[in-house]
Amino acid sequence: MNKRVSIVIIGRNEESGIGKCVGAALVAAEQIGGAEIIFVDSASTDKTVEVVKSLGVRVISMKPTMKLSPSAGRFVGSNYANSEFILFLDADTLVYKDFLPAAIEHFEKNPNLGGINGFLDDLNENGELLTDVEERFETVADVRWLRGPCCFYRREALEKAGSFNPHLAVEEEAELGLRLIKNGWKLNIIPIAMACHTRCFHQQTIQSIISIFRRDIVVGRLGEMTRTAAYAFHEGNGLIFCWLRLKTTILFILWLLLSIICLFLPPSVHPHLIFSAITILGLAAIFLKKRNLRQTLVFIPSKFLCFVDILAGLHKIHLENPRNYFLDVEENGKSKPALF
Repeated sequence: MNKRVSIVIIGRNEESGIGKCVGAALVAAEQIGGAEIIFVDSASTDKTVEVVKSLGVRVISMKPTMKLSPSAGRFVGSNYANSEFILFLDADTLVYKDFLPAAIEHFEKNPNLGGINGFLDDLNENGELLTDVEERFETVADVRWLRGPCCFYRREALEKAGSFNPHLAVEEEAELGLRLIKNGWKLNIIPIAMACHTRCFHQQTIQSIISIFRRDIVVGRLGEMTRTAAYAFHEGNGLIFCWLRLKTTILFILWLLLSIICLFLPPSVHPHLIFSAITILGLAAIFLKKRNLRQTLVFIPSKFLCFVDILAGLHKIHLENPRNYFLDVEENGKSKPALF
């Protein structure tokens, strides 16, 4: 199959919704004369694989013994994709049919462009549009990373800078984006609707933040942010990664520490007045940023739990070469071990 685009879909136990995702991908592929479509299954225990195969899509199955994560799934897919460009989709994402023609045209006009995003419509679990997830631009904009649920890359860029790091469980898109930029590639957002994504976990309420934290504990994801930061430092991008992805958490912790230090100042400098002033100024800064009392109150526990997450990952700073990732996958019931 000589196609310019490979569409790599990743998922686990997506029996109920994978048909819609694949269907949207097939419609989008028709707009460019067809595409190679690969589904990378993360050891599903339901009928996901059967549904995908019934739609005529190639399936690469990861085994339960492998380290499973969205990043690992994209890594596997990028190694089995054969086309000039690779579109990565999460199973809960529906790509819009007009995105690929516009994105390919933009790639052709910009040979130093490594990846493209469009606008991603995020929905909550009730199907309601979330309006404060991403910033939108009226013209083409340079960015530092692409959003993972739907991201479009030039294959050459992934080969030269390295694909997704299969050892990461969070913020893998940002870590990859910084590597691409360091290797001389640019990343763009183009002003066109790209896809629709259902966010089952979003930090809109204190209850949702606690649910996310509990989920991370259950699935063993707690502390993974620290591992990602360690890989970024290893690639020479650690400081910028921390500032871009952990800036608000860092500033929040500094604010708390400064407030606590004030309580230990000598009485002659009125520590309680200084403490009150710093606390009020900090809360005012958060409110001005969020422009919403509810989001201001949500911000505080979310950043505190993020700090706990970072501390929990200090024991996970053990780095492995992303290229030495043993793939023991299956296709059509046959084992296809490989070392990339």
